Amino acid sequence: MKLEDLLKKCPECGSQDKKAVRKIVDNHNAHAVLDAFKCDNCGFIFEKHEPQEDEKSEIIKKLNKL
Repeated sequence: MKLEDLLKKCPECGSQDKKAVRKIVDNHNAHAVLDAFKCDNCGFIFEKHEPQEDEKSEIIKKLNKL
């Protein structure tokens, strides 16, 4: 998300406050993946991140299976 997008007002309620929502990776409490940017007031989702398959995520999946 670009800086200009972070400064935009929410189309639902007009608030400029946003929250980055992260998901904790199983069995790795110190590692989290960005999930979405949401409005603090109404919960409108500005941007939803789709997980990308890369070498790191493949290794984490293998470790979680053990």
